[in-house]
Amino acid sequence: MINLTEKLKIAMLKLNLTQLQLAERTEQSQQNLSKKIAANNFKLSEYQRLVEALGCTLEINIVLPNGDKL
Repeated sequence: MINLTEKLKIAMLKLNLTQLQLAERTEQSQQNLSKKIAANNFKLSEYQRLVEALGCTLEINIVLPNGDKL
């Protein structure tokens, strides 16, 4: 299963956005963003902020009894 950091990288590619551009949009250094991406070390609130900076929406699922999803 693909993790959120990988999905973030895919979204950046699809939107032709560099780490530097995303770092600028989220008011952090490119080096800091790069380290967090490499370590897959984000809080959920950080993902939310990054995804919104991409102009996207973050959705997290686990629904079950039995509307499945996960």
